[in-house]
Amino acid sequence: MYAQKCFINGCIYSMENEGEKFEAVAVRDGRIVATGTSEEILRISTEDVIDLKGKTVLPGFIDTHQHILSYTEGLQSVNLRETKSFDEAKNKIIERVMDTPSGKWIKGVKFNHEDWDFPILPSKKELDEISTEHPILISRYCMHVHVANSMALSLAGIDKNFKPSAEGSVEVDQNGEPTGVLWENAVTPLLEIIPDPLGTYEDKKNAVKEVLKDMSSYGITGVTPIQGKFCDAMEYIGMYQDLEKENSLPVRIYVSFDEYPVFGMKSGFGSDMIKYGFYKIYSDGSLGSRAAKLFEPYYDMPNATGVLNYSQEDINEMVRKAYDMNLQIGIHAIGDKGLDIALNAIENVYYKNPKPDYRFRLIHVMVLNENLIERLKSLPVVLDIQPKFVSSNVKWSEQRLGKERAKLSYPWRRLIDEGLVLTGGSDSPVEPYNPMLGVYAVVTRKNLEGYPPQGYYPAQRVTVYEALSMYTKNAAYASFEENIKGSIAVGKLADFIILDRDPFVVECDCLKDIVVEKTYLAGRDVYTRS
Repeated sequence: MYAQKCFINGCIYSMENEGEKFEAVAVRDGRIVATGTSEEILRISTEDVIDLKGKTVLPGFIDTHQHILSYTEGLQSVNLRETKSFDEAKNKIIERVMDTPSGKWIKGVKFNHEDWDFPILPSKKELDEISTEHPILISRYCMHVHVANSMALSLAGIDKNFKPSAEGSVEVDQNGEPTGVLWENAVTPLLEIIPDPLGTYEDKKNAVKEVLKDMSSYGITGVTPIQGKFCDAMEYIGMYQDLEKENSLPVRIYVSFDEYPVFGMKSGFGSDMIKYGFYKIYSDGSLGSRAAKLFEPYYDMPNATGVLNYSQEDINEMVRKAYDMNLQIGIHAIGDKGLDIALNAIENVYYKNPKPDYRFRLIHVMVLNENLIERLKSLPVVLDIQPKFVSSNVKWSEQRLGKERAKLSYPWRRLIDEGLVLTGGSDSPVEPYNPMLGVYAVVTRKNLEGYPPQGYYPAQRVTVYEALSMYTKNAAYASFEENIKGSIAVGKLADFIILDRDPFVVECDCLKDIVVEKTYLAGRDVYTRS
C-alpha cells in the first residue's frame, strides 16, 4: 500500500462509535486509506510522516445552518451585539451618523434587547431622536424583528395603509400608525431599497473568502449556507464555485435556497466540494422576538402568540411541490404551533407517498409538546438545532414560555433518547460559528458566564459524544453524505482537525475554551494556528 501522508502518534477519535479511537491514519488522494496503530501505519510506503505528538484528532466540524453572505454584509453595519442598554446602542449609531452624509442609510445589526437594562424594543420615535436626515434600520440578532425610523418607513411606503403579507407583522399604535417595529417579511420593502454594502460581485466574493478562511480556524470543514430572502440573507452557489476554481475554498458547501431550482435540479447535485442542498421554508419567527408561533399566548405578553409567515394551505402546497420535485425540504419551525403546521404539511405528503431514505429537515425546533414529539418519532426527519441558542437564551426563555412549556423547550436529551437525529449549526450571524461554543452549550446548558450553575433544565443535558456527533457524523447524515464524511474511517474524505485538548477528558465548563490547532481538508493543511 502507498500513502501520500501518514499521521502517527495521535489520539484519533473516529466518531463512528463512542470511545472508538486509534493512533494513526494514512491518506491518499484526499481520502483515508488506513487506520490503526502507529506501528501498523508506518509499514505503509509514504511521502510524508506527520507526528501528532499525542494530540487529539476529530473529524472536521460541519455547521448545518449559516447565512454566510449575510454575515459578511453585517460586518459593514453598526455592530450592536455587545450593547447593554438602548442608550449604548444609540451612541454607536450616532457615531456612524456623524460620519455619514445626510440621506444615506444607517443599518445596525445584532442587538439583543434582552441584554439591555430595560429589555424593551425601541420604536421609530427613539430612532428619530438619533436622526431624521438618515433612514435608519436596526435588526435584532435573530434577524426576525427590526426597528425603522420614520424616514426609512416613509421611503419604503410603510404607513397605516400598508398591508403586510403576514398578519400581525407590523406593530401599530392606537391610531393604526406603524411604530417602526417590524417582524418577519414585513421588513422586505426596506431591504429592497437599502443599498448593498458590498456593491460588486468581487466585493462579495472576497468578503466571503475571508470568512470561510476564518471558519477553518475553528475546525469547520463543511457548512450549509441558507438563503432567506425576506431577511436579506442571500446566497449564490456560483460564488463558491468561483472560489473553488481559485483554490480559495477551504470548506465543503451544501447550499440551501428558499426558491425552487430550475432545469429539474435535485438535492445533491454537484461535487464533494459544492452541492445543491435543500429547499427552505419559513414557518414562523424567533422566540426572542416573540414571533415564534405558539398555541397559547406568550407568558410575558398575553396578547401575543407569534407570527406565521404563511398559512397552513400555503405551506402544504410549498411542501407538496418540493416533494414532487424530489428536493430535500427544510422547514424553519421554532414555536409549537409553527412546528405543528410544518408537521401537518410533511405528513400530508409523506404518508400518501412514502419515499425510501427521504430526510426532511426541521430547523430550530425549540418549543415542543408530547404530541409533537410522538409525531416526530414517526417521520423520517432530521432536526437541525442551534446548540448555542440554549446558552444565549437561558435568562429569558422561561419568562417567555412559563414553567410548563419551558420543560419541553430545547429538549435535546429527550429527543435523542427518542431516537431522533440532531445536527449542530450556528445560524451565523445569529450566533458565533465556533462549534465548541455549541458543544459547551448543550453539554452544560449554561451561558458563557456559567449561569445557571446547575444548567437550564439540566435533565436535558447531552453527553460530549452526542454533542460532537451533531457537528460531525449527524451533520453528514443530514446531507446524505454519511458514507463520505462526518467520521474518520477508511474510504472517507480526509477532513479532520487537531485540538489543543481532549474534549472527552476536560471539565465540561472548559469545553468552550478548546482551541483548534490545525484543520485538514482532503488531507491538505488549510489552517495552522500561529
